Amino acid sequence: MYDKLLDHIKQIVPGTMMDKKILGDYFTPKLFEKKEHFLKQGYICKLAGFVIEGCYRNYMLSTEGKEINTGFGFENWWLGDVSSFVNQTPSLINTQFLENTTLLTITAKNHLDLLETSQCFREYTYKLRSKATMASVLKLSELSEYAKTRYRVLLEKYPNIQQRVSQKHIASFLQITPEALSRLRKSEIS
Repeated sequence: MYDKLLDHIKQIVPGTMMDKKILGDYFTPKLFEKKEHFLKQGYICKLAGFVIEGCYRNYMLSTEGKEINTGFGFENWWLGDVSSFVNQTPSLINTQFLENTTLLTITAKNHLDLLETSQCFREYTYKLRSKATMASVLKLSELSEYAKTRYRVLLEKYPNIQQRVSQKHIASFLQITPEALSRLRKSEIS
């Protein structure tokens, strides 16, 4: 299980000397069930997690209480609200599992300790946060695109998303109705 995280670290920081045993000292494996929440809006993010197997969604609640999906995550993705986790402030997002999911979790204290003791993990974390910032900027720029373009970009980024995430959740992410998504899918097939 720790091999997957170690492989991911080596992808991001080639030539790393990080040891699997070190990861075992700081991370704890946890299994979450489909529909279970990892994080709820208004609560402090106590754990961050690396997805070994499974799928999740991030969503926010509108002022009317409507769920609006803001992202999805799959194997080799991290989850947790970075700002809430680092600053120990209430989260602005909800994270719910869409499949039974296995994570390697780390507490905020263990995360800080690992950052202090491992140059490699510091570099890995820095690179991941830089990539996440760029992804956020790209997502904001995509919001101005037509739904059809946003849908194509989504399928390019996540080719198997339709097999793992419900059409309702995909439509919410694209900010269109499920009926509009159905029409989009039909037009893409023909």
